[in-house]
Amino acid sequence: MNKIALSLAVVALVALGSSRRNYGTKEDLFRAMAAVESSNNPKAVNAKETALGLYQIRPMYFLDSGVKGSHTQVYEPTVARKVCEKYFMRYEPKAFIDNDIETLARLHNAGPNWRKRDTDKYWNKIKKHL
Repeated sequence: MNKIALSLAVVALVALGSSRRNYGTKEDLFRAMAAVESSNNPKAVNAKETALGLYQIRPMYFLDSGVKGSHTQVYEPTVARKVCEKYFMRYEPKAFIDNDIETLARLHNAGPNWRKRDTDKYWNKIKKHL
């Protein structure tokens, strides 16, 4: 009887670990982020936050990504995406590899300490565009 209970417990744990819903691909995430952040405008500016481009990247985000160059380079969509990907790999490499776009979206919204902040409103916006 103990072996059966143990087997059921293992099956339950495996199911819980893989229960994260698949919302799509990273490509889907980037399309949703562009829609939510800038209405798909690569030249968008939020002067109050000094956020630029499709994904509204702030200067510190740019620096944290490790991409060489100037923050204003994020007006170029390919550079903006590279900045996000490097940022994701720096702070949530497992989520990036596992295609956990929910974690990546929350990280993009609130930074490396996103687990300590309320990111539900942002995530709900992103989900509407997936």
